[in-house]
Amino acid sequence: MKRLFFALWPDDAIRRQCLDVVNKLSGEGLRPVAPKNLHVTLLFLGNIDAEQQAGISAAADRLSVPPVMELTFDRLGFWKKPAIYCLTARRFDSEIAVLVEQLAAIAVGYGVRIDERPFKPHITLARKAKASVVIEFEPIIWRADAFCQVESCSDKDGVVYRVIKRWSSAPSGLDTFSSN
Repeated sequence: MKRLFFALWPDDAIRRQCLDVVNKLSGEGLRPVAPKNLHVTLLFLGNIDAEQQAGISAAADRLSVPPVMELTFDRLGFWKKPAIYCLTARRFDSEIAVLVEQLAAIAVGYGVRIDERPFKPHITLARKAKASVVIEFEPIIWRADAFCQVESCSDKDGVVYRVIKRWSSAPSGLDTFSSN
């Protein structure tokens, strides 16, 4: 079994912009998300067996990836439960919501129970947040041309996210990564 999700994965420029916001946050016990773990979850799959993973991946291979999926992260959110600070996007391309719906339909077809709540794009920046804060930052405009399948792995330092497959609008379209 692997703990999997679909996500948008940032490039280095987006990651740096997110870190600029993280560096403005403070608080006792606040735990910033590791920079290499920053992402936008499209659909959480949970624990998936090898057969489900193969089927879901093969079905995702047939999806058309929009050439550009744009999100504008312009708000800092405090979510009391699960005690996080996150960037939220009030504006995002409708193609992203369509992609999420397609991925959800695929997952359900393979027996995966999914979260029924509406898609709310966000980037978790820090955990163990205790109260809402107001900080100034420039909106982050994220333009993605791909989405990924990511594995959540535990190690001695906590959780590490590993991209294991990437679907792109680029001509080659598909990249597979080693899960090492």
